[in-house]
Amino acid sequence: MARYKLMRKKNRLNAEKDGKWYAEPTPSPVIEARELCRRATRNTSLNEAEMRLALDLLASCLPSLLADGRSVKVGGLGSLRLVYGSEGVERPEEFDYRLIRKPRVVFRPSKELTRAVEKELSFELAGVVEGDRQWPTVGEWRKAREANGPSTP
Repeated sequence: MARYKLMRKKNRLNAEKDGKWYAEPTPSPVIEARELCRRATRNTSLNEAEMRLALDLLASCLPSLLADGRSVKVGGLGSLRLVYGSEGVERPEEFDYRLIRKPRVVFRPSKELTRAVEKELSFELAGVVEGDRQWPTVGEWRKAREANGPSTP
């Protein structure tokens, strides 16, 4: 279950939306590679060590493929690609490779993965955050607000 907190946020681009409440994902523990491999190989003839080796081999060959400008499709997971931009120049002869900004690796999930996640997904309120205070429920936040008045506009 995906947990979220409600947080009041400023919207610098749209004054009408300034101060509205938005859902913010609550961090949860990271699944380490060992646990991922254990779960992925459950009920298969593949063992955890073989799965881990396959992931390590994949991770070792991806950098050179991405650095060559290739997009890499990773089975039903999706694809990885390298993206970057640069500072602009007035004329092409003024351009130097040092104007290129730090590249990023972008993952685009497959439609199948996205649909599977959406099918499994449900949400749970993990609290309300206003300023530096946090309440476990909207009801608790409302009680505190009624008792003390609003802490932020």
